[in-house]
Amino acid sequence: MLDPDQVDLDELCFARDDHTLGVSWWIAPGTGEIRPHTVDDPDNPEDPADADWIAIPSVESHESYRDLADFVESVQHPRAADLLNRAIAGRGAFRRFKNTLHEFPEIRDQWFRFRDARSRRRALRWLGDVGLISPEAAEAACALHPDPATTDADVPGAVAADLAALYGERLRQVLVFGSSARDFEDAGVDLLVVLTDMTSPWEELRRMDDVLWGHTERSGLAILALPVTRAEFGRPTTPAVTRAKAEAVRVG
Repeated sequence: MLDPDQVDLDELCFARDDHTLGVSWWIAPGTGEIRPHTVDDPDNPEDPADADWIAIPSVESHESYRDLADFVESVQHPRAADLLNRAIAGRGAFRRFKNTLHEFPEIRDQWFRFRDARSRRRALRWLGDVGLISPEAAEAACALHPDPATTDADVPGAVAADLAALYGERLRQVLVFGSSARDFEDAGVDLLVVLTDMTSPWEELRRMDDVLWGHTERSGLAILALPVTRAEFGRPTTPAVTRAKAEAVRVG
């Protein structure tokens, strides 16, 4: 019986996902070595089955589809979740899913991490099922590859970092306020942006627009900003700033 560390898990996952016509994949039960085999391959004329290697089965389409459906169900970006849910309905689901992900780069990255975790767990359980590793070792190794989170919980922090790059030393603080300070995933994100000086809040909102819109698109949350000067933040003169300051939690 092998130790899980003897098996190249990435190579095993690749082998199980490879559907190239005429190519089969095999694993040596004594060493964990993995290799492909092609009929009439002059470099590997011996049939691996004759050497007691074990054939590695490909992942079936229904398993791959279940991954798509589970991932889409976990997506918290409203527009992306809606489009992906439509994409995986009916024939051509895999192609439409892939095309739709191109509109949402961060969610596409989340999908790759999700898919890789699922692939690793399937491969480990297959090793356990065929007796190459113990079932206990398989489950222990599976625990190291949980489904990753499908949303970035620190959206305000990410916006604050981009605003810091935009403003440099002019930016004094970024604070989240209102109901978003308690549960921004449901309420969106309201930010109080404290600057050293400011000619017009409308001018600053235009300056921030690309940053705010970019994070709105990626997170699916409505991200709004209230720009104020350091002096105004220290001694508020409007009810809006007074209320925001009372509720604010600093994020950057």
